[in-house]
Formats: sequence, structure tokens, C-alpha cells
Amino acid sequence: MPVDLTSPWIPLGIIMVLGIFMFRQFLGERRESRELALAEAAAEAAPKTNVAPPAPLGTAPTSEKEKRKLRWRTAWIWMPFLIGFFGQAYLSFIKPMVDNAAG
Repeated sequence: MPVDLTSPWIPLGIIMVLGIFMFRQFLGERRESRELALAEAAAEAAPKTNVAPPAPLGTAPTSEKEKRKLRWRTAWIWMPFLIGFFGQAYLSFIKPMVDNAAG
């Protein structure tokens, strides 16, 4: 069964997948920033002692916890530009090549 590369579901599918990834990155970054803000607020509200409070169960200390790189923490910002680039590249280059080859 041949695949029609000129049909609109191909660029729409790519845009949808990249959009879902972008949205999930944004939600993850938002959740992490809220957790950090709550941790900072709890640290400021705690009485000043020489003993450090124990870490919550199931979390690694911040020095051992692997940090995400800047490009993945900011993916929700730059991902729309990438989506637009791929959509325009498809419309400008790939679709005309397929149309010329078929016609």
C-alpha cells in the first residue's frame, strides 16, 4: 500500500508529536520549579539550627541528583520554532519534490 506524502496528516502528525513533547517539557519544568520554591520556603521557615533536616524519602540529595541540561529545561520555549521550521521545510522542499516526482 503506497503512502501519499502529499497528504496533510504527515506534517500535522509531526507537529502534533512535537507539540505534545513541548507541552510535557513545560509541565515538567513547571513542576520542578514549584518543588524548588516550596523547598526554599520550607527552608526559610525552619528554625536555624546546625543540624540539616533529613531529605524526604525517595529523593536523592541535590549534589547527586542529575540535573537536566539547559536545552531540555527550556524546550517549551524553543520547541515552537522547531515545529515551525519542520513544517515550513516540509511545505517548501519535501512536498514539491514528491509532487514533481509523481507528476
